[in-house]
Amino acid sequence: MKKMIISIGRQCGSGGHEIGEKLAKHFGINLYDRNIIAMLAEKMDKDPETVSRLEEKLSGFLMRKGGFDSKQKDLMNRLSDSDRLFIQERSLIRELAEKESFVIIGRGANDFLLDNPDALRLFIYAPDSFRIPRVKEDYKIEYDSDAKAKMDRVDKERRQYFEYYTGRTWGAVDHHDLMIDSSLLGIDGTAELIIDVINRKFA
Repeated sequence: MKKMIISIGRQCGSGGHEIGEKLAKHFGINLYDRNIIAMLAEKMDKDPETVSRLEEKLSGFLMRKGGFDSKQKDLMNRLSDSDRLFIQERSLIRELAEKESFVIIGRGANDFLLDNPDALRLFIYAPDSFRIPRVKEDYKIEYDSDAKAKMDRVDKERRQYFEYYTGRTWGAVDHHDLMIDSSLLGIDGTAELIIDVINRKFA
C-alpha cells in the first residue's frame, strides 16, 4: 500500500481519537496525538507539561491581535510561546509526512496537509445525544449539563486554535476529504467505513 497520512479533526465526544486508534492498529502505523507533545518538548527544549498547556489554547492577547498570518508577517520578533509551538508542530508534522505513514489527531493538520497527495483529511462529528454519554464516561462527569459545558469548552478551544493559526473555519468542508457523523454507524462501523475508503484511495 502507498504511503498515507490520515488526519482527523473531531468534535469532543465524537470518538475521533478512538477511531484514529482503530485505524492505526488496523494498518500497523503510528498514531500521533498527545504523544507528539514529548517530541515537540524535546525539539523546543521545554518541559512537556509546559508544551501541553500551550497547545490548542490561545491567550486573550493573541486573540486581540488578529490572525496568525498577519502576526507572523508583522511581528516576527514578538512571537509568543504558543506561536513558536505552532511553527514547530507544523514543521514536525510535515517532516513526519515526508518519511512515514501515520494517523494524526487534530493539531491543525487538516489545513497544512491540504496539498499533500498522501493525506486523507477527515472530520468526525456527532449530535449531542451521542457525545454527551461518551463525555460523561470519559471525563467521569455526573450530569448531562456539565458534560455539555465540557464539550462546548473543548470545542471552543479547538475552534479558536484552528481558526487563528490557519485562517480557515474549523469543521468546514473546504479542507476535508470526508466528514462523518459517527453516530450513524457507531465507532466500530465508522472505523470500518473509513478503512474501506482508505483501501480504495491508497490501493
